[in-house]
Amino acid sequence: MSHGKEFSTQEAREIGNAIGIRWGEVDLEQFRLGLAIEMEHGSHDPETDVIGDDVHKAGKIAWAHLKELSDYYTRLIQMEQEAES
Repeated sequence: MSHGKEFSTQEAREIGNAIGIRWGEVDLEQFRLGLAIEMEHGSHDPETDVIGDDVHKAGKIAWAHLKELSDYYTRLIQMEQEAES
C-alpha cells in the first residue's frame, strides 16, 4: 500500500524536535514511517482530511501511536501486506 509523501531521516528528526519528541523514548525510523502513513489523513481526500497536510499534526498522531506500541508502524505495514496477499 502506498502511503504518499516520504520523509528523510533528517526531516523526521526536525519535525519530531519541533513537536517535543525525546528521541530516547521514540524510535526515529518508526516515527519516519509514521509520518508518511499519517499523511494519508491529509487533503488528498477532502472527506477524510483531518490534518490539512500539516506535518506537525501528522507527527503528533504518529507519536501517539508510538506511545502505545513502539513498533506500531512495522506492525501496521505487515498487517496491510498480509491483507493484500
